[in-house]
Amino acid sequence: MILCVSTFRPALAQVESETQSIALDSAVVRAWRHSSKVKLKADGSTVWDMRLMNELPQILGNADIMHYAQAMPGIQTNSEYRSGINIQGCEASHNYISIYGVPLYNVNHLLGFFSAFNPTHFSTTEISKAPATAARPGRIGGTLNLTPNLESIDSINGEITVGLISSQGTLRAPLGKKVVLAVSLRAAYMNLLYGKWLDTGDGQIKYSFFDSNASLKYDINDRHSLVLDYYGGGDKGSFLMPRYGADMAAQWGNYAGAAHWLFKKENLDLRNTFYTTHYRNRFKLKMAELNATLPSDIHETGYKGLLHYKKWTAGANAAYYLLHPQSITTEGYTNISPKTPARQKAFETTLFCDYRQPLAKNLAATVGLKGTLWYTGSTTFAQADPSASLTFDNSKVQASLAYAFNHQNLFQTGFTDMGLPTEFWFAAGKEHRPQRAHTLCLSTAAYFAKRRYRLSADLFLRRLFNQIEYKGNVLDLVNTVYDYSKALMHGQGTNYGASIMLQKCSGKLTGWCAYTYSRARRTLVELGNETTFPANHDRPHEGNILVSYSPNKHWNASATFVFASGNPFTAPEALCLINNNIVCIYGPHNANRLNPYYRLDLSASYKWRGKLMKEQGFNVSLYNATGHANELFWTIDKRADGSFAYLPVSFIIKALPSLSYFCKF
Repeated sequence: MILCVSTFRPALAQVESETQSIALDSAVVRAWRHSSKVKLKADGSTVWDMRLMNELPQILGNADIMHYAQAMPGIQTNSEYRSGINIQGCEASHNYISIYGVPLYNVNHLLGFFSAFNPTHFSTTEISKAPATAARPGRIGGTLNLTPNLESIDSINGEITVGLISSQGTLRAPLGKKVVLAVSLRAAYMNLLYGKWLDTGDGQIKYSFFDSNASLKYDINDRHSLVLDYYGGGDKGSFLMPRYGADMAAQWGNYAGAAHWLFKKENLDLRNTFYTTHYRNRFKLKMAELNATLPSDIHETGYKGLLHYKKWTAGANAAYYLLHPQSITTEGYTNISPKTPARQKAFETTLFCDYRQPLAKNLAATVGLKGTLWYTGSTTFAQADPSASLTFDNSKVQASLAYAFNHQNLFQTGFTDMGLPTEFWFAAGKEHRPQRAHTLCLSTAAYFAKRRYRLSADLFLRRLFNQIEYKGNVLDLVNTVYDYSKALMHGQGTNYGASIMLQKCSGKLTGWCAYTYSRARRTLVELGNETTFPANHDRPHEGNILVSYSPNKHWNASATFVFASGNPFTAPEALCLINNNIVCIYGPHNANRLNPYYRLDLSASYKWRGKLMKEQGFNVSLYNATGHANELFWTIDKRADGSFAYLPVSFIIKALPSLSYFCKF
């Protein structure tokens, strides 16, 4: 930096020009800009800094990214006993949820309080609600991708949390100057302290789960890096019902591993990934005259290549799938003659390219095309998915208009989405053609008050084709010749809606309030093309409020409140008893709704610095502080006097307190 100073003498004197030059070794320019840990990109996607989890209510001693993703506009709030997330009216199976781009096929533990993701292991989470580019994975819904925290460090550090239900820890260590290792573990032991609370009156629940992560980054030189990543986790549960003489047990879990080679050069980024991911579940039912198992699994092994060069993004993917759709094996019940589905093998190859063209100073257009070849032995599908978007971003105002046409070649279905291993995956083929969707989405956001506040809004419309819905129930497994294909209905769907969110980005008080209007309508051929009904997860109205208050460096208090319309369900119009078995005559499909859902969660943390710890403290939280009995579903109950009642079922624990200790070193 050169600083020039000119000196002038009086006009009557001889004018002499003198210039002095002063050279500065360095200069520091400082500016303050209010920044949020929840950032909105111009294309409408959201990036979470995972440090935000420390400021949110620690439900059961844990702030889970999947749990709080539901507080964002356009993402459905799920009640207890429901798994997955619904983005802009899509099924949970329409979303691509991954760790560093590698998919996991079941990310929810039982009851929905925990996901497979230990938040302390990751640095950022990116949530995209609309498929706006050709580089997106082969799903017709949204995406959620977590990136491990592998920043360079000079010394060992980590975090530990010990709670009443689960404990977790993360350790990061430098292995020389070029290698960083991060390891995380988490385990749950709900029955040790909450065993009595898990007694439903008709039976006793026993449940536990674990998660493990390991990530390593080796910086070979300034341009080349190698990242190795692993995840393993599983659930184990049992439900004993002495009243019915039944004992149900289940085990399910995910395992995934990947090797990523990263190359960076001026205007050029290249990533090559070799990966494998596997999900397996086993469900067992034991009764006096029946032993039944209900296995299913999905395995994927593949390669992903991604190239960014100036205005171009291109890549190639290849994946091999081995699927075992749900089947039943029995002992001791001669009336069951199940049809065991054959294992399915499929191969998928994809080529894609996006081009981004600036149109003005803050305006750019992106067009893309993806080509996919799906092969399942006797059936081959060739697919072309175009996309286009227009984005505006001048740092104060952001806007995006995007259109995409997408295919999805995998289905997931089952007779319940309670988080138990009763849902399974199967491949598209002659009988079940690939899913398709047209998506149109408009997103806007504006900052004001020196970027302390942000107001954002979205509009979306989706037309879905080749949709399925499971029409059977658990009794089909023991009363009929079970074939999952015969339990499926086919049709089309329409999702549409709008959302708005006001966020306070900085200060002692931060948070947001959001409202979403969303409809997910389905029309199934088997029910008559003239009959359109709400999807199982359809909730027209939803409001979320999340606040966090930090008056000083020691205290933090936070709260979340959610209100949502009740889920639709199909109610019986008549009941009768045939051979001592209850037979239901059902009314119109999904013509009834549960009562509205609302819940208030509270949390408070106190932290301090110690000689041995960088930070430590205690957290106390209360889930469902009002004790509201939210309806989960309705069921038929046979009373002791022989009469029947059709009653709602609520979560077995009205208010759930928790205490945890945490430390950082």
